[in-house]
Amino acid sequence: MMYLLWALLNLALFIFFVRICITATRLINEKIGLLTSVVFVVGLLFMGCSNTEKTTQDRTWTFTSQDSLDNNSGYLIQVLLENNFIAKCYLNIGCEKDKQQNKFPANAFSPVFGIICGTNWKPANITVEKINNDKFYYNVAGVLEWKLLGATIYSQFKYYDGIAYTDINKARIKNSSFL
Repeated sequence: MMYLLWALLNLALFIFFVRICITATRLINEKIGLLTSVVFVVGLLFMGCSNTEKTTQDRTWTFTSQDSLDNNSGYLIQVLLENNFIAKCYLNIGCEKDKQQNKFPANAFSPVFGIICGTNWKPANITVEKINNDKFYYNVAGVLEWKLLGATIYSQFKYYDGIAYTDINKARIKNSSFL
């Protein structure tokens, strides 16, 4: 519920900001002139487009070199880390088999799907270790940034750990711990 309230607060402040900008542009146009108001609007647009951060999908951890694996034997394990009212955070583990059909974690990343207005999930570290051919132990550490109009207000450390099963029939969701 907190995520929904935070998203609604961000949306309300954004609409209020846009309304102020429209009023300011109208006043600038009346008092100073059309050219100045156009420069003001273009300046606002460029300020909003200056975000060059990497997205979560760009942060992939690789565990196994590709030359030791059998080609075209890969599959994906998806583990639900957090399920709140408006968004879901996952751990996606790319698995491969070697020449002897042993399963290994090849890579992993942690995306968020849903309404993420006002929050930004930044995984800092993902580790996946093989327990046996059917199970992997994982832990994910990262920071959830709470933003208000693009400015970070609070950074919350989150930690998830658990067991990911390679066989979908044995899989069960284990909600992980929070610190």
